[in-house]
Amino acid sequence: MSTPDGAEPAARSRKRPEFRSGRPTLTRERIARAALEILGEASPAEVTMRAVGARLQVSPRALYNYVSDRRDLLGEMVAVCQSDRPRPSLDTGRWQESLRTYCRELRAWYRAHPGMLALARAEDLTPFASPDLLRADDTVVGFFLELGLSPQDAYRAWSITVLQVAGFAEVWDAWHDRPPAGPDPAAWTGVPPQTAPAALPNLRRLASESVNEPPDALFESVLTMLIAGVQDMR
Repeated sequence: MSTPDGAEPAARSRKRPEFRSGRPTLTRERIARAALEILGEASPAEVTMRAVGARLQVSPRALYNYVSDRRDLLGEMVAVCQSDRPRPSLDTGRWQESLRTYCRELRAWYRAHPGMLALARAEDLTPFASPDLLRADDTVVGFFLELGLSPQDAYRAWSITVLQVAGFAEVWDAWHDRPPAGPDPAAWTGVPPQTAPAALPNLRRLASESVNEPPDALFESVLTMLIAGVQDMR
């Protein structure tokens, strides 16, 4: 069929169906996200082609039409994870609240991708780094330089920001988001049960005189200390 001016109409692009025969249609991204789900539930060693195939209800052989091997899968996992990373929107005119906002977004990103730090420790992911993947970090460093920090202090501020946010998500949030069977994180006082009354006097005092803050409230205290440290370097 021709258009009124006689030109042939452009071919319509057909969107790939989300599911076929009740199973999700395979793409590199979908395979990587299935692997990220497994990583968040288990250890890096559990991220295997067989496990990903089982998660997607396909044979491991089907995955090789999209990823060449497990190493290629790891690279796609890094790319997908980084594509979800918040892009810093930092403003030196309101730098304190701006930094708080970015840290909150960064914390949410770490929580959405549990296990990536463990994967980075277990596997060499440095070959997957690229200018695009590091652009967010470059922006944060530039922000600290614009605040008047020296290159050395900008490096320290950037590193400490990542350490504080990632460490909080990896330790404190993980304990609350995915607690081990049995203990209730909200009930933990810092003093193990069956401890002698005279033992751990300072932790006992905290347990009796302070309020057990939820993670969100404690994280705001972390940010207050972080900002005070950056202010001290200016």
